[in-house]
Amino acid sequence: MTDLMVQIDGRMVPLKDCTWSMWGSCGCLVAVSMAVSGDRILATEEQAHKNHSPRKRDREREIRQGYRWELITMARYRTEIGAKWECMWHRKAAS
Repeated sequence: MTDLMVQIDGRMVPLKDCTWSMWGSCGCLVAVSMAVSGDRILATEEQAHKNHSPRKRDREREIRQGYRWELITMARYRTEIGAKWECMWHRKAAS
């Protein structure tokens, strides 16, 4: 396991307690990838994106379409995001 630390929202947290989240331009959560899983360590946004989308042309298309990656703590994921995989706009459209 890694002892790498990262700064999120002004505080230091272990990378192993974080996840990379991929967000669409609409605000929807699209994908989640653990920052540390076994021997795999995703310490940068580029590493997370390449892990999710191995082909360069797919990554370039996703960037053009407004997708972005954000490193968040698992605690934030559990308390704020969890099963809310729809953005506010999509929830309003469904009702």
